Amino acid sequence: MSHTETLTVMLADDEPLARGYLEDLLKAMPDIEVLGSFKNGSEVLKACRDKPPDVLILDIEMPVLTGFDVVKRLQADDMPSIIFATAYDNYAIDAFDLNAVDYLLKPFDSERFAIAVERVRTESRSDSSLKGRLISASRQIQKVADDATPVEAERTDSGRLAVRDGRETELVTINEIDWVDAAGDYMCLHVGGKTHIMRSTMKELLAKLPEKDFVRIHRSTIVNIHRVSSVSSLSKGEFRLQLGSETSLKVSRNYRKSIASLLS
Repeated sequence: MSHTETLTVMLADDEPLARGYLEDLLKAMPDIEVLGSFKNGSEVLKACRDKPPDVLILDIEMPVLTGFDVVKRLQADDMPSIIFATAYDNYAIDAFDLNAVDYLLKPFDSERFAIAVERVRTESRSDSSLKGRLISASRQIQKVADDATPVEAERTDSGRLAVRDGRETELVTINEIDWVDAAGDYMCLHVGGKTHIMRSTMKELLAKLPEKDFVRIHRSTIVNIHRVSSVSSLSKGEFRLQLGSETSLKVSRNYRKSIASLLS
C-alpha cells in the first residue's frame, strides 16, 4: 500500500467524547475514509463483518463485547489492522499478544496518533497479516516450551482434543467447538468465546472431527453445523452463517454445497 492510497477505518469507544476526538483526528488526516463510529463492541463487530475496513481502532473496556472480544471473533480473512486506544496501561501485554499494530494510552495527541496510522501503512506494505503474526508469536512460545519438537493435537477416546499450550495440555471437548480458522500449519479453535491455538493443518484437523458435525465453509474456516442458528444469502453465491448472537461467518461460493443440509 502506498502513502497515497486511502485507508478505510472503523472505530469503537463507549465514551462519546473519545469517539468524537478520534473522529476529528481522522478527518484531519489525508487519505482516510471513516466507514463508521460505534459505541460498543457488538455494533462494530457486525459492521466489520458486513464491510471489513483496513483499520479498526478499539477501546478495550466496552459494554457487550470488549475490544479483545471483537478481535477474537473476526474471521482471519476479514482481519483489519488493529489499534487499541484505552485509558488503561495494564492491557498492553494482552494487546500485543493479539499482535495489535499499536497501543495508544489515553490521553494521546495528534502526533502520537499519526505515528500509529503510519505504522499501519508500513505494515500493509510489508504484507504482514495480524493472524499470521499471532501464529508466529505462538510458534516461538511453543518452540521454547517443547524444544522445537513438533506436537500435534491428538483426539482422545473421550471425544476431546488434547491441545498443547506451552508446558500444559488442555483437553477441548470436540462437540463444544464453535468454529475454526486456519493460518498455515496452525488452527484457532473458537470454543465458547475462548480461542485455543493448535499445531495442525486443515486436512489433519478435519480427519479428527466428525464429518457429520463439522464442515468446511471456506479455504480457512470450519464450522460446527450444530452451532448455526440462521443462514442468509449474500451476493455472488455466498452465504452468511449466524452462530449465536455475536458470531457470523461467510461461506464462500466454492464451499456452498457443504451447507446444503442447512438449506433443505
